[in-house]
Amino acid sequence: MISTPVIFWLVISVALVLGGVSIAAAFGLGSFGIAYALGIEIETIFSTMVSRINSPALIALPLFIYMGILAEKSGQGERLVNFIELFIGRFKGGLGAVVVLACALFGAISGAGSAAIASIGTVLMPRAEASGYPREYLVALVACSSILTLLIPPSIPLLILALTMQISVGAAFLTTLVPGLVMAAGYIILNQYFVRKFPVKTVEYTSRDAFFTNFRKKGKSASLVLLLPVVVLGGIYGGVASPTEAAGLGTIYVIILALFVYRSMSFKAFFRATVASGDLLGSLVIMVSALILLSTVLVYEGTPFILAEMVTSNFDQWQALLLINLILLVIGMIMDDISGSIVAASVLYPIAQDMGIDPLQFAAIVGVNLGLGNITPPVAPLLYMSSAVAGNVPMQKYIGYIMKFILLVNIPVLLLVTFWSDFSLFLPRLLGF
Repeated sequence: MISTPVIFWLVISVALVLGGVSIAAAFGLGSFGIAYALGIEIETIFSTMVSRINSPALIALPLFIYMGILAEKSGQGERLVNFIELFIGRFKGGLGAVVVLACALFGAISGAGSAAIASIGTVLMPRAEASGYPREYLVALVACSSILTLLIPPSIPLLILALTMQISVGAAFLTTLVPGLVMAAGYIILNQYFVRKFPVKTVEYTSRDAFFTNFRKKGKSASLVLLLPVVVLGGIYGGVASPTEAAGLGTIYVIILALFVYRSMSFKAFFRATVASGDLLGSLVIMVSALILLSTVLVYEGTPFILAEMVTSNFDQWQALLLINLILLVIGMIMDDISGSIVAASVLYPIAQDMGIDPLQFAAIVGVNLGLGNITPPVAPLLYMSSAVAGNVPMQKYIGYIMKFILLVNIPVLLLVTFWSDFSLFLPRLLGF
């Protein structure tokens, strides 16, 4: 059985998070409480924590975040939007499809849902609303589309998950690519159904010459941005660079575009973006450290292995998978994706191992589930951020749309990932992982 001090301090930590206390403070306190109650030496768990954080591969985390912030602040997301809109903006529902595709492409640049909402949402929401899309519908569409950034590689949560589980980062990235693309297709199809009832206007070009003039102008503007995923992912899967090196190359590439090619960012703005990145990274490092400290204490106490034994002795694999999905959904609702990745890898991964679930399939389940949790009411950080960007739309106005997206797209994809292993493992196996 799990010891009483562990249960007590975990409940206290979760209650503090729900009460508004930061994740780092809440779980840091819980970690020290468990260690003190069980008589675990602080020096021992600290040395283990530091050795886990002191990983060269972990340098990829700040680099990917820095790259995403610079891409957002320098307006590179808007260039993608304008280029995609050129092709499908002329069709009814085309602007909604632009939202989905732009978020998917931005996922290959930033790997963070919040960055997609800040970059793509702020550009497209006013434009789409002026074209006849209801604001409450746009809140749901942008929020759902933003989680594609967690599934389309490179993905920051999957990077953390892979490092914590000690599996290939490149393979982990690939596990959610097919689910992400299928989810994007589902959003586009459902968008076409919804827009039939909206008084949507479309983009029209007076002549073929006008179209090609815009194509040359917008294509030239977006072409170098579209090369960024090639630089990053091509480096990783071409065997040219490790994920950390690819993140460094991508960051340098974005800086060159922002400062010298497009000149869309002044040196003063670049400095402010760098400082903002440093602030964010500092808070992330503290949070990651606190969660790794918690996982270290739990491993010393044996909690993950006790849980694994309890699940394997009482449930078959299908039941265990449903239980894991339910727990992950709750984790995704109360934690951000990075925190959820660490907790999932520390607590749930041993259960998956004992049940004989492929580590890469487990990574895909975690990725899809955490994205779903981030948009599932009542606690849904990406959904609320999307609402804030749209002008704080009340939940009762968009709850119907978000639940239809979840029930008709997200949950079917999650079930495919969970119960059809080839759905997520096809690409990693194809590329020899």
